[in-house]
Amino acid sequence: MSSQPDTSNPGANMAAAVDAEMAKYRSYQDEIVQKRTALQQLMAQQNENEMVQQELQLLKEDSNVYKMVGPVLLKNELEEAKLTVSKRLEFIVGELKRAESSLQKLEGKANETAKNINELQGLMQKAAVEAAQAIQAQHAKG
Repeated sequence: MSSQPDTSNPGANMAAAVDAEMAKYRSYQDEIVQKRTALQQLMAQQNENEMVQQELQLLKEDSNVYKMVGPVLLKNELEEAKLTVSKRLEFIVGELKRAESSLQKLEGKANETAKNINELQGLMQKAAVEAAQAIQAQHAKG
């Protein structure tokens, strides 16, 4: 028994093509969900760091600032803390742009695949109607 598709049955071939496109579409959808989750996490990090940046701006130059390193609080210079938060925000914004671009590309691929599925299903319906008409015509003659 061969695992090759039956080329004598165009309906089966179209159904297999639709199934393959559906599998690809589901894969894209799963990936989109993962990318959206990552995007939401980046947005949350951005918001958190923006709040920290605002809080640091409120402090006076002689204020004590501490950062947590593991279970220990270490004294940190205010300017160094501001610079660290600023650099972290730059990195997060860059990652957000990259993630949004990646998500848009993936959504484009998913939309193109959905369009292909609709076209294939339309062809299958057309072929089924034509086959039914051909059978009906044969019975009318015969």
